Amino acid sequence: MSDTPSPRKRRPRGPGRLTAEDAARLPDRLLDAAQAVFIEQGYARATMDAIARAAGASRKTIYARYAGKAEVLAAVFERLLKEAMPTDPHPIAASLSGTEGARAELLRLARGLAAAVMTPVAAGLNRLIAAESHQFPEVARLAAQLQGLAIEGVRRVLERLRDDGHLAGLADPARTARIFVEMTVGVQRGSAVLGLPMARRESDSMVQIAVDLFLDGCRTSNR
Repeated sequence: MSDTPSPRKRRPRGPGRLTAEDAARLPDRLLDAAQAVFIEQGYARATMDAIARAAGASRKTIYARYAGKAEVLAAVFERLLKEAMPTDPHPIAASLSGTEGARAELLRLARGLAAAVMTPVAAGLNRLIAAESHQFPEVARLAAQLQGLAIEGVRRVLERLRDDGHLAGLADPARTARIFVEMTVGVQRGSAVLGLPMARRESDSMVQIAVDLFLDGCRTSNR
């Protein structure tokens, strides 16, 4: 018998054990898979098993994070909105005064929203909302919540601009925020849903016209 100690065997990593890098990427991987399944199959036919398979994950992994497909769809919506909405004031807008500062900030906001609604993913999810909301109350509820979050984000920007002296004539920020969204990105969203996405240059031209009309309305609202 040899006196040389045998080398310690390394425990193999189990199939469910993730590296730190894989764990960090997992949430986006699950949501990437989920949005692909929802767009391809629709809400009615999509299943948690299909989402798990598309993500290369186990049922246990996905159910540990989401109770059901309504929660997964909500997470997909929230991620898209988070990517579209700016958080901090832009330095250029902050350095300007009056209408020019407001215009710069609102153009940045509207361009981000327009770019978001014209993506194939957003167009596919908007088709899902239009096609299945009447049959599935949870889809209608999620769509309304998503719209509410977008409106709230715009309302905060409008109120900040008003408080900084950029939009002195702003009245009823919540309703005004809803109008702003529809003015600036409603046409782009509808075109994308129809499978006829607008060219970026045309979209930007419409955004600029809508923002200028919006600012004219804010200037005259107190007359």
